[in-house]
Amino acid sequence: MLIHQNFTGGNIRIVEEDGCVIHLDNELRDTTNDWFYWAFCIEGAATQTLTFRFPQTRIGYYGPAVSHDLKSWKWLGKGEDPNAFTYTFGANENKVYFAHNMLYHPDRFDAFVNRNGLQTEEFCLSRKGRSVPCLRFGEGSRVILLTARHHACEATGNYVLEGVLETLIRNPIPDTQVICVPFVDYDGVVDGDQGKNRAPHDQNRDYARGTPAIYPEVAELRKIAEAGILYGFDFHSPYHTGGSNDNVFVVRKIIEKTACYNRFSSLLEGALTENALKYYSKNDMQPNVGWNKPDTPTFASYMDKYAGAELSFTLETTYFGKEDNIFNQENSVELGRCFAEALRSYENTRA
Repeated sequence: MLIHQNFTGGNIRIVEEDGCVIHLDNELRDTTNDWFYWAFCIEGAATQTLTFRFPQTRIGYYGPAVSHDLKSWKWLGKGEDPNAFTYTFGANENKVYFAHNMLYHPDRFDAFVNRNGLQTEEFCLSRKGRSVPCLRFGEGSRVILLTARHHACEATGNYVLEGVLETLIRNPIPDTQVICVPFVDYDGVVDGDQGKNRAPHDQNRDYARGTPAIYPEVAELRKIAEAGILYGFDFHSPYHTGGSNDNVFVVRKIIEKTACYNRFSSLLEGALTENALKYYSKNDMQPNVGWNKPDTPTFASYMDKYAGAELSFTLETTYFGKEDNIFNQENSVELGRCFAEALRSYENTRA
């Protein structure tokens, strides 16, 4: 039997093996405070029943996400112990993946692009020399800039982003170019890093005006900002669980843009379909509430202040959700489709 992290997004360490109980923990690497992301693969455990235990709560409300191919994910289900889960491997289950959340593999993005008859291009080289993918489509003088994974572990945003792109590809907004960087912290996504609160600062704190970016991806995004954009949206996941983290919400950064936020939020609520992960504007995070400080050098604030964006914000998509609104791969993509339809309505009603 082998437990390992040798795959895109892998992050785990074995603390102790005690018979059928395996004690695990995640790796923080260069994250400066405790975080919760983990993902591992186990091979050669067919027919065995094993319990996997963490030293503290690292498991969501519905147990771990489980996959056999890093493509399709399901929740194992809630167990009695919030710090552990037990799994009985079938006779043919020779390779199983477990993760904190439903991972979004870069291969899925490549397959999505190919299905839509498009090609990615190289946005830049990462700090580790990897080719960072970018998708561009549409023609026109105006730019919609879409990003995700400023924090490597935050995979839920990629599913929503996929739905946004699908709709904009099939029904383009006139005179508008879409630029999408789906994995801003590409090294972290591949390596399985937390990404959040990376030392000396993470990608979404690399937007301090007058200070050169330390990440190549952010440096390129700031160049796009210098030319000006119309809309800029950054797709994230919030904290592990509890309170607002169990919802989908907009981080409203600029108090002067309240009317714009209100209009878009109302349109998004109205665009939601029955199959979409639900969003309610009452859950939005207001300026100067909690960690939402207007002077924090984030993508959204940079695009608002320095790129001239009419509307720019972060959308936080829960890792797990509540019992009546549980995250899965399908409803999060559908939320993205609804987001794009709301954006189209917003565009059609611009003054």
